[in-house]
Amino acid sequence: MLKNGFIDWLTASQFHPKGGLPIVSGGLTVHYDAEGNPRFERNCARSHLGSYETSLRIASDGYRVSISGNIGRFQRPDNLFGFGVGRTFELANRILDSYGLPPFIATRSLPEGIDQVRPCHISRLDFTVNYEAGSDSKAEAAIRFLASRPVHRVKKGVAGSDSFWFANTRKMFKAYIKSRELIAHGLDESNPVVEYCKQKGILRFELELKKRLLSELNMNTLDDLTDEKLHDVFMQQTEFARQVEMCDDIDLIEALPKSTRMYYQLWMDGNDVSAMCSRAQMYRHAKYLRGLGINIFEKRNIEKFPVGVRIVDLKPAQVPDWYIALHREAV
Repeated sequence: MLKNGFIDWLTASQFHPKGGLPIVSGGLTVHYDAEGNPRFERNCARSHLGSYETSLRIASDGYRVSISGNIGRFQRPDNLFGFGVGRTFELANRILDSYGLPPFIATRSLPEGIDQVRPCHISRLDFTVNYEAGSDSKAEAAIRFLASRPVHRVKKGVAGSDSFWFANTRKMFKAYIKSRELIAHGLDESNPVVEYCKQKGILRFELELKKRLLSELNMNTLDDLTDEKLHDVFMQQTEFARQVEMCDDIDLIEALPKSTRMYYQLWMDGNDVSAMCSRAQMYRHAKYLRGLGINIFEKRNIEKFPVGVRIVDLKPAQVPDWYIALHREAV
C-alpha cells in the first residue's frame, strides 16, 4: 500500500490487432439509421461482481480489452488506503486472466518489430490522498473553508459540511469526511476503520484525471504512468486545498453537544438564534452556553468581534500497521 496516495479508480483498455480473444460482453447496443438499417454495434461491458457489494466493468470484443472501476477496493470491505500503479495493474490483470484475457502490458518493454499489441490507454484515473485534520469537527471546518474559496472555470457543489467538489471537462476534485462516507456505505460506527477516521479527522481528497487532462500531461498510456508522476500532478492540482483556515475556538465547538453546537455556530455567524428555534430550545441551549461565559440572547456583532483564525497545514495520513495486517491478503 502506498503511504502518500493511491489509485482510487482506473479505466484502461488495450487493442490487440490479431484479435481472436474471448468475447466478454454484457450485451450489445445497436445503432440504426433513419431507414431502420443497423449501422453499427457496440459491445457493452459486463459487470464483474465481488464481495462487499464491489464490482468492476470488463469488456472484450475479441480485439479490445477494457476494465473500469475501483480495482483496489474490489473484494475489500473498505478503501481507506489503496495501491499504486504496479499493484493496481497486477490486480486488474489477475481479473482479466480469469476470463482468459491477456494482461495489460507496457509496450515499451516489447522487442522492436513486434506489432502484436497497441499501447495500453488510460482514459480515467482517480488519485487519492487521506489527510489528518485532527477530528471530524476540524474536518468540517476545512470543508467549509474550501467551499468558500473561489475556483475559476469550474462547476462547484457542496453537501452540507460533509463534502465539497468542483469539476470541469479536464478534472474533478472532491473533498469529504471519510468516516461519514464509510458509515453511509454500510460500515458500523464501532468498526475500527471508522473509529480511526473519526479519531484522526480523516479528510479525503480525490482528484479525478479525465481523458483530456491525462493526454495533456502525457499520462494516458501505461508506458508513461508512474507513482511519482501521479503524486507530483496531485500535489500541483491540489495545492490550493492543503492549507485551510480554522477559527480559534474550534476546540470549544468540538466539546459542545451536537445540537448546541449548531446553534452556537449560527450565533457566531451573527444570526438571531431566537428566531430559529422554540422558546424551550433557546433556553436549554442558552443555559448550557452560559456556563461557558457565552450569552446567545445577545446578538453577536461580527464586525466588532471578528472570528480569530489560524492557518492549518493538513498532514497526509500514514497507513497504520494494524490496517496493513487487516488487509494482508489484498496487499
